[in-house]
Amino acid sequence: MSDRHRHRPDKKTGRSKAAKGEPGRAPTSRRPQDDVSLSERLGGASRPGPGPATVLPGGSKSKAVEAQSRRQLRQRREAQQRKARQRWIVTALAVVGVVVVGALLVLWLTNRGDETAAPLQDQRTERTLTMTLATDSDPATSGALMVYDVDNATAGSVLVPSRLFVEGPTPGALPFGDTVQLGETGAPGTSLADTLDVVVDDTWQVSDAMLGQLVEAADGVLVDVDTDIIAKTPSGQEFVVVGAGDGQLLGPKEAVAFATYLAPEENEESRLARFGQVLASTTQRLPDQREELLATLDDVGATENATLGTESLADFLLGYGDIGRGGDTSYQSLPVKPLETGGRNPALIVEPEGLGRLRAGLLADSLPPDAGGDEIVVLVQNGVGTPGLEQDAAELLRDEGYNFFNGGNANQFGRDQTLVLIPDTTPASQALGEDVASTLGVPTSSVQVTEQGSSIADVIVILGADFKP
Repeated sequence: MSDRHRHRPDKKTGRSKAAKGEPGRAPTSRRPQDDVSLSERLGGASRPGPGPATVLPGGSKSKAVEAQSRRQLRQRREAQQRKARQRWIVTALAVVGVVVVGALLVLWLTNRGDETAAPLQDQRTERTLTMTLATDSDPATSGALMVYDVDNATAGSVLVPSRLFVEGPTPGALPFGDTVQLGETGAPGTSLADTLDVVVDDTWQVSDAMLGQLVEAADGVLVDVDTDIIAKTPSGQEFVVVGAGDGQLLGPKEAVAFATYLAPEENEESRLARFGQVLASTTQRLPDQREELLATLDDVGATENATLGTESLADFLLGYGDIGRGGDTSYQSLPVKPLETGGRNPALIVEPEGLGRLRAGLLADSLPPDAGGDEIVVLVQNGVGTPGLEQDAAELLRDEGYNFFNGGNANQFGRDQTLVLIPDTTPASQALGEDVASTLGVPTSSVQVTEQGSSIADVIVILGADFKP
């Protein structure tokens, strides 16, 4: 209610009704009727006055107001009241108008924000699922980034080696296979998303036992066995689980043995290829009816270690398997190269050019909006053996605005001189390497060019004894 409305005359005590009688009249004194002449009561002897008659203490009696004057005053008062009501109505409408406009503005801005964000969601029809093959207590032996686009009817998988050096789940880098032991269901997917700079929607961990159950539900898998699959008895005696040969239909135990087998002299690419065959055949041969597939997934507890529910997993596998049955599913190993810091069995890193082709092809619809940032990452390894040495380097690098990435211990200790590795001989890379060396307080002669490259870091540092924090 407006101030103007609150201060209107009260019906009982307002100034316009100070005494009983006609509204708007001021209090008057009454004379006995016998003392007032008829002409005076009719107003004939009165002279028009400027306002209502009053009796002042000690003064003479004033003459009554003419009827005409009272009508004029009443009309003027009513006109003023009408104007007051009109002003109040206009004010109220103005207030209501402001409120309505404000509400519409907020609604418009909210909808505008939704419209800004919506295209990113609407445009992306591709779904990505990180799948790992691992028991509850051991690192993953293999993994895959499965991709399915429902609108474009495309599907494929990027096979991920367990020794891939990944970032994201912990302050330091670690092998991809170890991410399943971090106690966080989504850790493998998070690590791939950060390392490949792509969107990963969900993570699904499959144990060896579960894989066998899925193979059984698929009535076996059809694969080409490239070599004899050897296993050992508890006493250490070797025996052949599956003999080499193409077009073999394997049961649950044989399929798991084939998917996880790595001969002593083989590289991880061989095991990935076998795992990829089992994954492809299993997804193609699983039930293609939704209710039957849902029952199968429920029976094996498929989503016990997953970030998505059974129905979402079933829908993904139905679409993925349908495209696979048509022969249009692609399988490719993630392009990697060894992180050559000395020693045997070096960790693997993503090969930048191969990753670029992958991001431009199969993963093109899963690139994050902010892909391609200019943050400078420096990976540091301890080549001396002194505990916590890399953390001392981290403090110096962060003070200068670098993003520190903990590479842990180098494969060999006892290094005398720090090594600062840059990817190429361009002036920009050379200047970057020299600035990192200066930040760490080591000679610029420590800067060397390496051809190995890295998708994780712009500069790789292996600390030596000359690093004195």
